[in-house]
Amino acid sequence: MNFFKSIAFRISISIAVIIAATATAVGWLILSDEKKTLELELRSKGSYLAELISRQITEPLLYEERYEIFSLLQASMKGEESLVVYAEVYDKDGEKVVSTYKDGISPEKLPSILVPGTTNIKEDSKAQLYHIGIPISVENLGTIGYLKLGITKKHLYIILQNIKKKIFLISAGVIFIGTMMGLWMARKILRPILILNKGVKKIGDGEVGVEVPIVGVGEIKELALSFNRMSIKLKELIDAIKAAQENLVRTEKLYAIGEFSAGVAHEIKNPLTSIKMLMQTIKHKKHPLSAKDFGIIEGEVNRIDNIVKEFLAFARPEKIEKTGVNINGVLEEVITVTRPQIERTQIHLVEKLSPSLPLINGSHDALKQAFLNLVLNAVQAMDGGGTLNIGTAADNGTLSVVIKDTGVGIPKKYLKKVFDPFFTTKEEGTGMGLALTYNIINDHSGKIEIDSTPGMGTTVKVQLPLIKM
Repeated sequence: MNFFKSIAFRISISIAVIIAATATAVGWLILSDEKKTLELELRSKGSYLAELISRQITEPLLYEERYEIFSLLQASMKGEESLVVYAEVYDKDGEKVVSTYKDGISPEKLPSILVPGTTNIKEDSKAQLYHIGIPISVENLGTIGYLKLGITKKHLYIILQNIKKKIFLISAGVIFIGTMMGLWMARKILRPILILNKGVKKIGDGEVGVEVPIVGVGEIKELALSFNRMSIKLKELIDAIKAAQENLVRTEKLYAIGEFSAGVAHEIKNPLTSIKMLMQTIKHKKHPLSAKDFGIIEGEVNRIDNIVKEFLAFARPEKIEKTGVNINGVLEEVITVTRPQIERTQIHLVEKLSPSLPLINGSHDALKQAFLNLVLNAVQAMDGGGTLNIGTAADNGTLSVVIKDTGVGIPKKYLKKVFDPFFTTKEEGTGMGLALTYNIINDHSGKIEIDSTPGMGTTVKVQLPLIKM
Protein backbone atom coordinates (compact mmCIF):
# COMPACT_ATOMS: atom_id res chain seq x y z
CA MET A 1 0.00 0.00 0.00
CA ASN A 2 1.21 3.52 -0.80
CA PHE A 3 2.51 5.03 2.47
CA PHE A 4 1.25 8.50 1.52
CA LYS A 5 -2.32 7.14 1.35
CA SER A 6 -2.11 5.33 4.69
CA ILE A 7 -4.02 6.31 7.84
CA ALA A 8 -0.71 6.62 9.75
CA PHE A 9 0.51 9.25 7.29
CA ARG A 10 -2.78 11.16 7.47
CA ILE A 11 -2.75 11.16 11.28
CA SER A 12 0.88 12.33 11.40
CA ILE A 13 0.11 15.09 8.87
CA SER A 14 -2.91 16.16 10.94
CA ILE A 15 -0.72 16.34 14.06
CA ALA A 16 1.92 18.28 12.11
CA VAL A 17 -0.71 20.77 10.87
CA ILE A 18 -2.04 21.28 14.42
CA ILE A 19 1.50 21.77 15.77
CA ALA A 20 2.36 24.13 12.90
CA ALA A 21 -0.80 26.19 13.48
CA THR A 22 -0.12 26.32 17.23
CA ALA A 23 3.55 27.24 16.72
CA THR A 24 2.59 29.95 14.21
CA ALA A 25 -0.01 31.43 16.56
CA VAL A 26 2.36 31.36 19.55
CA GLY A 27 5.19 32.81 17.44
CA TRP A 28 2.94 35.61 16.19
CA LEU A 29 1.86 36.45 19.76
CA ILE A 30 5.47 36.45 20.96
CA LEU A 31 6.56 38.61 18.03
CA SER A 32 3.69 41.08 18.54
CA ASP A 33 4.43 41.37 22.25
CA GLU A 34 8.16 41.77 21.61
CA LYS A 35 7.48 44.45 19.00
CA LYS A 36 5.36 46.47 21.43
CA THR A 37 8.03 46.14 24.12
CA LEU A 38 10.83 47.22 21.77
CA GLU A 39 8.78 50.17 20.48
CA LEU A 40 8.15 51.36 24.04
CA GLU A 41 11.87 51.03 24.82
CA LEU A 42 12.76 52.96 21.64
CA ARG A 43 10.33 55.77 22.48
CA SER A 44 11.77 55.90 25.98
CA LYS A 45 15.34 56.03 24.64
CA GLY A 46 14.35 58.72 22.15
CA SER A 47 12.81 60.86 24.88
CA TYR A 48 15.90 60.37 27.04
CA LEU A 49 18.24 61.37 24.17
CA ALA A 50 16.14 64.45 23.40
CA GLU A 51 16.23 65.47 27.07
CA LEU A 52 20.00 64.89 27.27
CA ILE A 53 20.82 66.81 24.07
CA SER A 54 18.50 69.68 25.03
CA ARG A 55 20.46 70.16 28.28
CA GLN A 56 23.77 70.09 26.39
CA ILE A 57 22.73 72.80 23.94
CA THR A 58 20.90 75.06 26.43
CA GLU A 59 23.89 77.30 27.19
CA PRO A 60 25.17 77.56 23.57
CA LEU A 61 21.62 78.38 22.46
CA LEU A 62 21.33 81.04 25.17
CA TYR A 63 24.53 82.74 23.93
CA GLU A 64 23.76 81.98 20.26
CA GLU A 65 26.88 79.86 19.79
CA ARG A 66 25.70 78.10 16.64
CA TYR A 67 28.91 76.26 15.88
CA GLU A 68 28.93 74.75 19.38
CA ILE A 69 25.32 73.65 18.92
CA PHE A 70 26.14 72.12 15.52
CA SER A 71 29.13 70.25 17.00
CA LEU A 72 27.00 68.82 19.80
CA LEU A 73 24.31 67.71 17.34
CA GLN A 74 26.91 66.11 15.07
CA ALA A 75 28.37 64.24 18.03
CA SER A 76 24.93 62.83 18.91
CA MET A 77 24.54 61.46 15.35
CA LYS A 78 28.04 60.05 15.03
CA GLY A 79 28.45 56.31 14.35
CA GLU A 80 26.32 53.57 12.77
CA GLU A 81 24.78 52.64 16.11
CA SER A 82 23.39 56.13 16.72
CA LEU A 83 19.60 56.27 16.85
CA VAL A 84 19.48 59.95 15.82
CA VAL A 85 19.20 60.50 12.05
CA TYR A 86 18.46 64.22 12.07
CA ALA A 87 18.44 67.12 14.56
CA GLU A 88 17.00 70.62 14.28
CA VAL A 89 17.23 73.50 16.80
CA TYR A 90 14.75 76.39 16.77
CA ASP A 91 14.65 79.67 18.72
CA LYS A 92 11.71 80.57 20.90
CA ASP A 93 9.91 82.11 17.92
CA GLY A 94 10.12 78.85 15.95
CA GLU A 95 12.86 79.98 13.58
CA LYS A 96 15.38 77.26 12.66
CA VAL A 97 18.80 78.03 14.13
CA VAL A 98 20.89 74.90 13.42
CA SER A 99 20.13 71.59 11.66
CA THR A 100 21.97 68.46 10.57
CA TYR A 101 20.78 65.35 8.69
CA LYS A 102 22.03 61.91 7.80
CA ASP A 103 21.90 60.72 4.20
CA GLY A 104 18.41 59.94 2.96
CA ILE A 105 16.61 62.45 5.18
CA SER A 106 14.74 65.19 3.32
CA PRO A 107 14.06 68.30 5.51
CA GLU A 108 11.09 69.33 3.36
CA LYS A 109 9.19 66.13 4.22
CA LEU A 110 9.63 66.37 7.99
CA PRO A 111 6.42 67.06 9.94
CA SER A 112 5.90 70.01 12.26
CA ILE A 113 5.61 68.65 15.78
CA LEU A 114 6.78 71.50 18.04
CA VAL A 115 4.33 72.13 20.87
CA PRO A 116 5.07 74.84 23.48
CA GLY A 117 5.53 73.55 27.01
CA THR A 118 5.42 69.80 26.28
CA THR A 119 7.33 66.95 24.66
CA ASN A 120 5.62 65.63 21.51
CA ILE A 121 6.37 62.24 19.89
CA LYS A 122 4.99 61.28 16.47
CA GLU A 123 5.47 57.92 14.70
CA ASP A 124 6.18 57.84 10.96
CA SER A 125 5.67 54.20 9.85
CA LYS A 126 6.47 54.93 6.22
CA ALA A 127 9.85 56.53 7.01
CA GLN A 128 10.38 54.14 9.96
CA LEU A 129 11.05 57.08 12.33
CA TYR A 130 9.92 58.61 15.59
CA HIS A 131 9.80 62.43 15.41
CA ILE A 132 10.40 63.97 18.85
CA GLY A 133 9.88 67.66 19.64
CA ILE A 134 10.96 69.03 23.04
CA PRO A 135 11.03 72.63 24.37
CA ILE A 136 14.36 74.00 25.74
CA SER A 137 13.73 75.96 28.94
CA VAL A 138 15.84 77.99 31.39
CA GLU A 139 14.77 78.84 34.90
CA ASN A 140 13.56 82.43 35.22
CA LEU A 141 13.71 82.85 31.41
CA GLY A 142 11.21 80.22 30.35
CA THR A 143 11.33 78.65 26.87
CA ILE A 144 14.34 79.82 24.88
CA GLY A 145 13.98 77.38 21.95
CA TYR A 146 13.07 73.91 20.71
CA LEU A 147 14.88 70.70 19.80
CA LYS A 148 13.54 68.35 17.13
CA LEU A 149 15.05 64.86 16.70
CA GLY A 150 14.48 61.96 14.33
CA ILE A 151 14.92 58.54 15.99
CA THR A 152 15.29 55.66 13.53
CA LYS A 153 13.42 52.35 13.93
CA LYS A 154 15.94 50.48 11.78
CA HIS A 155 17.63 48.82 14.74
CA LEU A 156 14.23 47.77 16.08
CA TYR A 157 13.41 45.99 12.80
CA ILE A 158 16.80 44.27 12.78
CA ILE A 159 16.12 42.93 16.27
CA LEU A 160 12.61 41.83 15.22
CA GLN A 161 14.03 40.09 12.14
CA ASN A 162 16.46 38.13 14.32
CA ILE A 163 13.60 37.18 16.64
CA LYS A 164 11.58 36.01 13.61
CA LYS A 165 14.44 33.77 12.48
CA LYS A 166 14.76 32.23 15.93
CA ILE A 167 11.00 31.67 16.17
CA PHE A 168 10.99 30.09 12.68
CA LEU A 169 13.87 27.74 13.53
CA ILE A 170 12.32 26.75 16.84
CA SER A 171 8.90 26.24 15.18
CA ALA A 172 10.43 24.14 12.39
CA GLY A 173 12.20 21.98 14.96
CA VAL A 174 9.02 21.57 17.01
CA ILE A 175 7.01 20.70 13.88
CA PHE A 176 9.59 18.14 12.73
CA ILE A 177 9.86 16.49 16.15
CA GLY A 178 6.07 16.59 16.56
CA THR A 179 5.54 15.04 13.12
CA MET A 180 8.01 12.24 13.81
CA MET A 181 6.45 11.55 17.20
CA GLY A 182 2.97 11.68 15.65
CA LEU A 183 4.03 9.22 12.95
CA TRP A 184 5.56 6.90 15.54
CA MET A 185 2.47 7.06 17.73
CA ALA A 186 0.13 6.57 14.75
CA ARG A 187 2.03 3.50 13.54
CA LYS A 188 2.10 2.06 17.05
CA ILE A 189 -1.63 2.61 17.51
CA LEU A 190 -2.50 1.38 14.01
CA ARG A 191 -0.12 -1.61 13.94
CA PRO A 192 -2.80 -4.10 15.09
CA ILE A 193 -5.19 -2.77 12.43
CA LEU A 194 -2.49 -3.04 9.75
CA ILE A 195 -1.87 -6.66 10.78
CA LEU A 196 -5.60 -7.38 10.49
CA ASN A 197 -5.64 -5.67 7.09
CA LYS A 198 -2.88 -8.00 5.85
CA GLY A 199 -4.88 -10.97 7.10
CA VAL A 200 -7.99 -9.78 5.25
CA LYS A 201 -5.94 -9.36 2.04
CA LYS A 202 -4.61 -12.92 2.35
CA ILE A 203 -8.15 -14.25 2.70
CA GLY A 204 -9.14 -12.15 -0.31
CA ASP A 205 -6.29 -13.81 -2.25
CA GLY A 206 -7.63 -17.24 -1.34
CA GLU A 207 -5.50 -18.07 1.72
CA VAL A 208 -8.43 -19.09 3.89
CA GLY A 209 -7.62 -20.30 7.40
CA VAL A 210 -4.87 -17.72 7.91
CA GLU A 211 -4.51 -16.43 11.49
CA VAL A 212 -3.08 -13.09 12.64
CA PRO A 213 -0.96 -12.44 15.76
CA ILE A 214 -2.96 -11.24 18.78
CA VAL A 215 -1.66 -7.72 19.43
CA GLY A 216 -3.19 -4.65 21.00
CA VAL A 217 -5.61 -4.40 23.88
CA GLY A 218 -9.34 -4.02 24.42
CA GLU A 219 -11.51 -3.91 21.31
CA ILE A 220 -8.52 -4.37 18.97
CA LYS A 221 -7.57 -7.63 20.71
CA GLU A 222 -11.18 -8.86 20.54
CA LEU A 223 -11.27 -7.98 16.84
CA ALA A 224 -8.12 -10.06 16.17
CA LEU A 225 -9.58 -13.05 18.07
CA SER A 226 -12.86 -12.76 16.15
CA PHE A 227 -10.95 -12.55 12.86
CA ASN A 228 -9.04 -15.77 13.61
CA ARG A 229 -12.27 -17.58 14.54
CA MET A 230 -13.92 -16.34 11.35
CA SER A 231 -10.93 -17.41 9.22
CA ILE A 232 -10.95 -20.95 10.65
CA LYS A 233 -14.73 -21.29 10.23
CA LEU A 234 -14.45 -19.97 6.67
CA LYS A 235 -11.81 -22.58 5.82
CA GLU A 236 -13.98 -25.35 7.24
CA LEU A 237 -16.96 -24.07 5.25
CA ILE A 238 -14.99 -23.80 1.98
CA ASP A 239 -13.54 -27.30 2.47
CA ALA A 240 -17.07 -28.63 2.97
CA ILE A 241 -18.30 -26.80 -0.15
CA LYS A 242 -15.38 -28.18 -2.21
CA ALA A 243 -16.14 -31.71 -1.05
CA ALA A 244 -19.82 -31.24 -1.93
CA GLN A 245 -18.86 -29.84 -5.35
CA GLU A 246 -16.59 -32.81 -6.07
CA ASN A 247 -19.42 -35.19 -5.19
CA LEU A 248 -21.80 -33.18 -7.35
CA VAL A 249 -19.37 -33.22 -10.29
CA ARG A 250 -18.99 -36.99 -9.99
CA THR A 251 -22.77 -37.37 -9.87
CA GLU A 252 -23.24 -35.07 -12.86
CA LYS A 253 -20.58 -36.94 -14.83
CA LEU A 254 -22.30 -40.25 -14.14
CA TYR A 255 -25.64 -38.71 -15.09
CA ALA A 256 -24.17 -37.27 -18.30
CA ILE A 257 -22.63 -40.63 -19.20
CA GLY A 258 -26.00 -42.27 -18.60
CA GLU A 259 -27.81 -39.70 -20.72
CA PHE A 260 -25.22 -39.97 -23.46
CA SER A 261 -25.36 -43.77 -23.45
CA ALA A 262 -29.15 -43.71 -23.51
CA GLY A 263 -29.10 -41.30 -26.44
CA VAL A 264 -26.65 -43.42 -28.41
CA ALA A 265 -28.65 -46.58 -27.67
CA HIS A 266 -31.91 -44.91 -28.69
CA GLU A 267 -30.56 -43.55 -31.97
CA ILE A 268 -28.85 -46.82 -32.95
CA LYS A 269 -31.80 -48.95 -31.88
CA ASN A 270 -34.05 -47.77 -34.75
CA PRO A 271 -31.77 -48.78 -37.66
CA LEU A 272 -30.79 -51.99 -35.84
CA THR A 273 -34.47 -52.85 -35.43
CA SER A 274 -35.01 -52.40 -39.17
CA ILE A 275 -32.06 -54.69 -39.95
CA LYS A 276 -33.22 -57.27 -37.37
CA MET A 277 -36.77 -57.37 -38.76
CA LEU A 278 -35.44 -57.82 -42.29
CA MET A 279 -33.14 -60.65 -41.21
CA GLN A 280 -35.98 -62.41 -39.33
CA THR A 281 -38.21 -62.18 -42.39
CA ILE A 282 -35.49 -63.70 -44.55
CA LYS A 283 -34.87 -66.45 -41.97
CA HIS A 284 -38.52 -67.53 -41.79
CA LYS A 285 -39.09 -67.39 -45.56
CA LYS A 286 -35.76 -69.06 -46.26
CA HIS A 287 -34.91 -67.25 -49.47
CA PRO A 288 -31.74 -65.29 -50.33
CA LEU A 289 -31.39 -61.53 -49.90
CA SER A 290 -32.48 -59.43 -52.84
CA ALA A 291 -30.73 -56.32 -54.11
CA LYS A 292 -33.44 -54.26 -52.44
CA ASP A 293 -32.76 -55.99 -49.11
CA PHE A 294 -29.05 -55.30 -49.43
CA GLY A 295 -29.85 -51.66 -50.19
CA ILE A 296 -31.98 -51.35 -47.04
CA ILE A 297 -29.30 -52.98 -44.88
CA GLU A 298 -26.58 -50.77 -46.38
CA GLY A 299 -28.67 -47.65 -45.78
CA GLU A 300 -29.32 -48.55 -42.14
CA VAL A 301 -25.63 -49.39 -41.57
CA ASN A 302 -24.66 -46.01 -43.06
CA ARG A 303 -27.21 -44.39 -40.79
CA ILE A 304 -25.63 -46.07 -37.76
CA ASP A 305 -22.19 -44.99 -38.99
CA ASN A 306 -23.32 -41.35 -39.29
CA ILE A 307 -24.87 -41.45 -35.82
CA VAL A 308 -21.66 -42.82 -34.31
CA LYS A 309 -19.60 -40.19 -36.15
CA GLU A 310 -21.79 -37.38 -34.79
CA PHE A 311 -21.58 -38.72 -31.26
CA LEU A 312 -17.81 -39.12 -31.48
CA ALA A 313 -17.46 -35.58 -32.87
CA PHE A 314 -19.34 -34.29 -29.85
CA ALA A 315 -17.76 -36.53 -27.20
CA ARG A 316 -14.18 -36.37 -28.52
CA PRO A 317 -13.85 -33.28 -30.73
CA GLU A 318 -10.71 -33.16 -32.82
CA LYS A 319 -8.23 -30.37 -32.18
CA ILE A 320 -8.85 -27.72 -34.80
CA GLU A 321 -6.12 -25.80 -36.59
CA LYS A 322 -6.93 -22.08 -36.66
CA THR A 323 -5.99 -19.66 -39.41
CA GLY A 324 -7.36 -16.39 -40.77
CA VAL A 325 -10.92 -17.07 -41.99
CA ASN A 326 -13.15 -14.91 -44.19
CA ILE A 327 -16.59 -15.52 -42.68
CA ASN A 328 -18.37 -14.19 -45.79
CA GLY A 329 -16.60 -16.86 -47.84
CA VAL A 330 -17.72 -19.55 -45.38
CA LEU A 331 -21.36 -18.38 -45.57
CA GLU A 332 -21.29 -18.22 -49.38
CA GLU A 333 -20.15 -21.87 -49.46
CA VAL A 334 -22.98 -22.80 -47.05
CA ILE A 335 -25.51 -20.94 -49.23
CA THR A 336 -24.20 -22.71 -52.35
CA VAL A 337 -24.63 -26.13 -50.70
CA THR A 338 -28.14 -25.39 -49.38
CA ARG A 339 -29.46 -23.36 -52.34
CA PRO A 340 -31.16 -26.35 -54.07
CA GLN A 341 -33.11 -27.15 -50.89
CA ILE A 342 -33.90 -23.44 -50.38
CA GLU A 343 -35.30 -23.11 -53.89
CA ARG A 344 -37.16 -26.41 -53.65
CA THR A 345 -39.06 -25.24 -50.54
CA GLN A 346 -39.76 -21.84 -52.19
CA ILE A 347 -37.84 -19.84 -49.58
CA HIS A 348 -36.91 -16.24 -50.40
CA LEU A 349 -33.22 -15.75 -49.51
CA VAL A 350 -31.99 -12.27 -48.47
CA GLU A 351 -28.21 -11.89 -48.20
CA LYS A 352 -26.79 -8.87 -46.33
CA LEU A 353 -23.10 -9.74 -46.11
CA SER A 354 -21.05 -6.71 -45.09
CA PRO A 355 -18.24 -6.12 -47.63
CA SER A 356 -14.56 -6.08 -46.61
CA LEU A 357 -15.07 -7.88 -43.30
CA PRO A 358 -11.90 -8.35 -41.22
CA LEU A 359 -10.65 -11.91 -40.76
CA ILE A 360 -11.28 -14.02 -37.69
CA ASN A 361 -8.97 -16.63 -36.20
CA GLY A 362 -10.62 -20.01 -36.66
CA SER A 363 -11.14 -23.26 -38.56
CA HIS A 364 -12.79 -22.87 -41.96
CA ASP A 365 -14.23 -26.41 -41.98
CA ALA A 366 -15.52 -26.31 -38.38
CA LEU A 367 -17.23 -22.93 -38.88
CA LYS A 368 -18.71 -24.13 -42.18
CA GLN A 369 -20.22 -27.13 -40.36
CA ALA A 370 -21.62 -24.87 -37.59
CA PHE A 371 -23.30 -22.41 -39.99
CA LEU A 372 -24.50 -25.27 -42.23
CA ASN A 373 -26.35 -26.72 -39.21
CA LEU A 374 -27.94 -23.33 -38.46
CA VAL A 375 -29.03 -22.69 -42.07
CA LEU A 376 -30.43 -26.23 -42.47
CA ASN A 377 -32.42 -25.82 -39.23
CA ALA A 378 -33.84 -22.54 -40.56
CA VAL A 379 -34.77 -24.13 -43.93
CA GLN A 380 -36.40 -27.14 -42.23
CA ALA A 381 -38.46 -24.76 -40.05
CA MET A 382 -39.98 -23.19 -43.22
CA ASP A 383 -41.29 -26.31 -44.96
CA GLY A 384 -44.09 -24.31 -46.55
CA GLY A 385 -41.87 -21.43 -47.71
CA GLY A 386 -40.86 -18.15 -46.09
CA THR A 387 -37.97 -15.68 -45.90
CA LEU A 388 -34.41 -16.46 -44.81
CA ASN A 389 -32.15 -13.51 -43.91
CA ILE A 390 -28.40 -14.03 -43.58
CA GLY A 391 -26.33 -11.00 -42.58
CA THR A 392 -22.87 -10.10 -41.27
CA ALA A 393 -21.39 -7.02 -39.57
CA ALA A 394 -18.30 -6.01 -37.58
CA ASP A 395 -18.10 -3.57 -34.67
CA ASN A 396 -15.84 -2.98 -31.64
CA GLY A 397 -13.57 -5.94 -32.37
CA THR A 398 -16.46 -8.39 -32.81
CA LEU A 399 -17.90 -10.01 -35.94
CA SER A 400 -21.63 -10.79 -35.89
CA VAL A 401 -23.56 -13.28 -38.03
CA VAL A 402 -27.37 -13.15 -37.92
CA ILE A 403 -29.53 -15.93 -39.42
CA LYS A 404 -33.24 -15.13 -39.28
CA ASP A 405 -36.15 -17.23 -40.55
CA THR A 406 -39.94 -16.87 -40.64
CA GLY A 407 -40.61 -20.48 -39.73
CA VAL A 408 -42.68 -22.18 -37.05
CA GLY A 409 -40.51 -20.89 -34.21
CA ILE A 410 -39.48 -22.58 -30.97
CA PRO A 411 -41.70 -22.65 -27.85
CA LYS A 412 -40.25 -20.65 -24.97
CA LYS A 413 -40.03 -23.72 -22.72
CA TYR A 414 -37.60 -25.36 -25.19
CA LEU A 415 -35.25 -22.39 -25.75
CA LYS A 416 -32.96 -23.33 -22.84
CA LYS A 417 -32.67 -26.92 -24.09
CA VAL A 418 -31.88 -26.39 -27.78
CA PHE A 419 -28.11 -26.75 -27.23
CA ASP A 420 -28.43 -29.93 -25.12
CA PRO A 421 -27.21 -33.15 -26.78
CA PHE A 422 -30.02 -35.39 -28.17
CA PHE A 423 -32.65 -32.66 -27.78
CA THR A 424 -34.83 -32.28 -30.87
CA THR A 425 -38.44 -31.39 -31.67
CA LYS A 426 -38.22 -32.97 -35.14
CA GLU A 427 -39.38 -36.49 -35.94
CA GLU A 428 -36.06 -37.24 -37.61
CA GLY A 429 -32.63 -36.21 -36.41
CA THR A 430 -30.22 -37.03 -33.62
CA GLY A 431 -30.50 -33.73 -31.75
CA MET A 432 -26.73 -33.27 -32.04
CA GLY A 433 -26.60 -30.48 -34.64
CA LEU A 434 -27.02 -27.46 -32.34
CA ALA A 435 -24.95 -29.13 -29.59
CA LEU A 436 -22.04 -29.51 -32.05
CA THR A 437 -22.61 -25.94 -33.31
CA TYR A 438 -22.48 -24.61 -29.74
CA ASN A 439 -19.17 -26.42 -29.07
CA ILE A 440 -17.63 -25.12 -32.32
CA ILE A 441 -18.59 -21.50 -31.56
CA ASN A 442 -17.37 -21.89 -27.97
CA ASP A 443 -14.02 -23.28 -29.24
CA HIS A 444 -13.67 -20.04 -31.23
CA SER A 445 -14.21 -17.92 -28.07
CA GLY A 446 -17.55 -16.82 -29.47
CA LYS A 447 -21.16 -16.57 -28.31
CA ILE A 448 -24.40 -17.86 -29.80
CA GLU A 449 -27.88 -16.58 -28.88
CA ILE A 450 -31.32 -17.73 -30.03
CA ASP A 451 -34.50 -15.66 -29.90
CA SER A 452 -37.72 -17.22 -31.15
CA THR A 453 -41.46 -16.58 -31.22
CA PRO A 454 -43.78 -19.49 -32.10
CA GLY A 455 -45.52 -18.84 -35.42
CA MET A 456 -43.25 -15.84 -36.18
CA GLY A 457 -39.81 -17.32 -36.65
CA THR A 458 -36.37 -17.65 -35.09
CA THR A 459 -33.29 -15.40 -34.99
CA VAL A 460 -29.84 -16.84 -34.29
CA LYS A 461 -26.98 -14.42 -33.54
CA VAL A 462 -23.37 -15.60 -33.51
CA GLN A 463 -20.56 -13.33 -32.27
CA LEU A 464 -16.89 -14.09 -32.93
CA PRO A 465 -13.78 -12.09 -31.96
CA LEU A 466 -11.83 -10.45 -34.80
CA ILE A 467 -8.08 -10.89 -35.21
CA LYS A 468 -6.33 -8.11 -33.27
CA MET A 469 -4.12 -6.10 -35.61
